[in-house]
Amino acid sequence: MALEPQCLRKELLEIPWGEQIVKCIQCGTCTGSCPMAPVMDYGPRQLFALAREGDFREVFGANTYWVCTSCYLCTVRCPRGIKITDFMYGLKRMSAIHGYTLSKGKAFHMHLAFKKTVEKYGRLQEARMVQRYFLKEPSDILKNASLGVKLFLKGRISLNVKPLKNLSVFRKVIDKAKQLEGKK
Repeated sequence: MALEPQCLRKELLEIPWGEQIVKCIQCGTCTGSCPMAPVMDYGPRQLFALAREGDFREVFGANTYWVCTSCYLCTVRCPRGIKITDFMYGLKRMSAIHGYTLSKGKAFHMHLAFKKTVEKYGRLQEARMVQRYFLKEPSDILKNASLGVKLFLKGRISLNVKPLKNLSVFRKVIDKAKQLEGKK
């Protein structure tokens, strides 16, 4: 059963840093600072406006907080001192609780590629993650090829896959988490 907008608004204000959205002056510094804004359905400023207005269908349907890279540029530059990145984490938790999860599109495929790579190796292996992602989004290969080559040449992407030393322990933790979530 879906909650009423006023209940969701009350719940939103109770999540960590949620009460800070009323302090937002809609200056746009957060969105202008965000390196991921071009691929977001709504920039942080717009997402705050939608949340304050109670348009939770749009808020929960947006990819904004899912593609947030937690770089904290928005938070550092906010003239009101709003902890935007922390609020994004709160929105992720709240949307998952209400059954709104990212289930399609490029951000979802990137999430799955990241998750599966970390589960397999116990840490991020960029080259393996990108391989997984491009299997689902082959149209992005050519768009990103030159960037990938530059990163590789600068040593920022390694093809040498080194799993975590205690991978079996890590996998036990992952298995227990899945068990607690009821996924196994």
